[in-house]
Amino acid sequence: MRRTRVGIIGVVVAAALVLTGCAAEPAPTRAPSPPATPVETPTPTPSADPLASVDALVVRPTVLELRAGEEVVETLDYMSEPAAAVATLTELFGRPPVDEEYDGGNHRPDGIFHAWGDFVLDERFYDEERRQRDGYDWLVWPRFAVYFDGPAAEGIALRAHDGSQAGEAWSALAERPSFDPELWVCVGTSIEAETIEVPDDRADRVNVVATEDEEDGTVRWIGAPEMEAEGCA
Repeated sequence: MRRTRVGIIGVVVAAALVLTGCAAEPAPTRAPSPPATPVETPTPTPSADPLASVDALVVRPTVLELRAGEEVVETLDYMSEPAAAVATLTELFGRPPVDEEYDGGNHRPDGIFHAWGDFVLDERFYDEERRQRDGYDWLVWPRFAVYFDGPAAEGIALRAHDGSQAGEAWSALAERPSFDPELWVCVGTSIEAETIEVPDDRADRVNVVATEDEEDGTVRWIGAPEMEAEGCA
């Protein structure tokens, strides 16, 4: 009996050792995954308004330049639609213009002066049907012209390409190389000319002109476009 009991005890102990050995090797556990990092969508930044940098209007023979320093930000062609030009300038100056209608005469149609202080855009109501029929282009019938009656408007400088400004001494203007009293125009004196392609029987230069205030010897106004002419009626 003793022998049998010892054998039973041995079996029990052996079984316990086997179970103990199994418990000593626990199943591996998976480490928790780190939380996912959210992907941030970049917020689009509004593009800067290019007109906000404009600090000068520069009158040229065929276009009005809107400049930031010496960089040309935008140009307004005198044969472009006046409404679009007025909209651009309204945005630039931050307010609509003061409008003044006028009656035309023998040499020009009715129109509207759109004024922001000393800057004036002269919208001209030429007959568009006749323009198309007779082949008139901007050399004869510009859709608008511009005038600078002073050196600045609403904080924006007004000048010609050579730096000339309304209000300065006429004698100083006359010393500049671009001043050309020999180039015949019907209004004022040419201070910048641009040669363009036109039919043989037409003048070929368009100009920025300046007029003199003879009372005080200053530049009364600067404007464009004005065509070279063989004579004035």
